[in-house]
Amino acid sequence: MSEKLEVVKSWFERVWAQEDEGAIEELFVSDGPARGLGTYVRDDDARFADHARIGPEGFKEFHRSLLKLVGNVDISVTMDMEQGDWLALLCVLKATKRGTDMKVQTTGTIFIKVANGQIIEAYNHFDFMSLFGQLGLLPENTFGECLCGERIGV
Repeated sequence: MSEKLEVVKSWFERVWAQEDEGAIEELFVSDGPARGLGTYVRDDDARFADHARIGPEGFKEFHRSLLKLVGNVDISVTMDMEQGDWLALLCVLKATKRGTDMKVQTTGTIFIKVANGQIIEAYNHFDFMSLFGQLGLLPENTFGECLCGERIGV
């Protein structure tokens, strides 16, 4: 296993499975951007003017928000490719809805730059719509309705 993949697997284990927020600062450089995690913060919060790009502090907020919804998080890598400092990953995220035994699962891809044992930059693409649907946070058939051009919740 490459050093880069070891860093990422440590991230998945410590940050997500063990819910260790302190590992975020340890494994993610202080000025590193993470992209693709949505616009989950208030629009009037100037720290997040660029919603597509968050650093470790923004990631901590994302981490806390997602862990309020799910626990027992297990992220596995089903495929990986490495080129230079970059690692491309196909992942499966399995978890349990908080307060229940209900299992949820989604897939995602991550393009991640790793150097000196830390994450330098990450591009995240997870199927959060599917995850939120499984958690019961979206109306039934949200994806299908949107695909047909229908507004949800109107």
